[in-house]
Amino acid sequence: MLDIKAGKDQDIRYVMKWALNELKQAEIVSARKEAEILLSNLLDCNFAELYLRGDRMLETKVLIRFKGLIRKRCQGAPLQYLTRETCFYGLKLYVGKGVFIPRPETEVLVERIIELVQENIRKPVRILELCTGSGNISVALTKNLQYCKIISSDISPQALVIARQNAKMHGLQTRIEFAQGDLFSALSEIKDGNDRFDIIIANPPYIARQELKNLPQDVGHEPRNALDGGEDGLMFYKKIISGVKPYLKNSGYIAFEFGDTQRQSIEEIICNSQLFENPFFFSDLNGIVRFVIVRRSCG
Repeated sequence: MLDIKAGKDQDIRYVMKWALNELKQAEIVSARKEAEILLSNLLDCNFAELYLRGDRMLETKVLIRFKGLIRKRCQGAPLQYLTRETCFYGLKLYVGKGVFIPRPETEVLVERIIELVQENIRKPVRILELCTGSGNISVALTKNLQYCKIISSDISPQALVIARQNAKMHGLQTRIEFAQGDLFSALSEIKDGNDRFDIIIANPPYIARQELKNLPQDVGHEPRNALDGGEDGLMFYKKIISGVKPYLKNSGYIAFEFGDTQRQSIEEIICNSQLFENPFFFSDLNGIVRFVIVRRSCG
């Protein structure tokens, strides 16, 4: 088995060979790419520089740090937690333990909402995002919609710290207001919380509780409260739909992301409320129905 010792084994070429071997043994599918990401992130350089400077000797403290990151990845820690960053809708975002890692599938929902605002809603548009997590949806929307005001809420103080950092990173701290609380209860700390919204968005926890134990190892490292959707995975959708009436304008819209087997249940929750018109369901880039946008009926 490869190991790294002080001295000649500290050059980048050998260290990368060691990391690749470790990751492959742990059955990490994209072993080479992940090793490159972790070391280039640590050295603050690009992939090409790793190989152009393959004979460069790493400082011992850098080597120790890199070995620790590789071993954590082999134990299932998500890559994004190790680099402390991810990319969403073309934007670099900070992530860390205690916050759900944004998925690229959610970019489809962001794209649809941008189109909806541009084509159907008079400016300025007022948006509420529930269960904001890292703030990825709110940051992406605000970055791409000039005339919008977003309030983003989450029950987790730790998630809101990260969401605020992401807003500040992109110069949006004055355009997104963050509030802590369980769904609509967060609005009690907002000065104009009684003003209704044009759009309410949520990508809430939607995994049924009994399924949590069967999650992939890396997903299991993410915070349970960002995954647990109650006994049937539908708890948050039921709460949002049942409580939304005072907060959503007539002819306003709700937008959800949900699990890949939940379309029928989501449709029943929406239709049984008798508050909305026919829901519009659409798929992610893999052709799986994962999203819905629905307009509130007038009156």
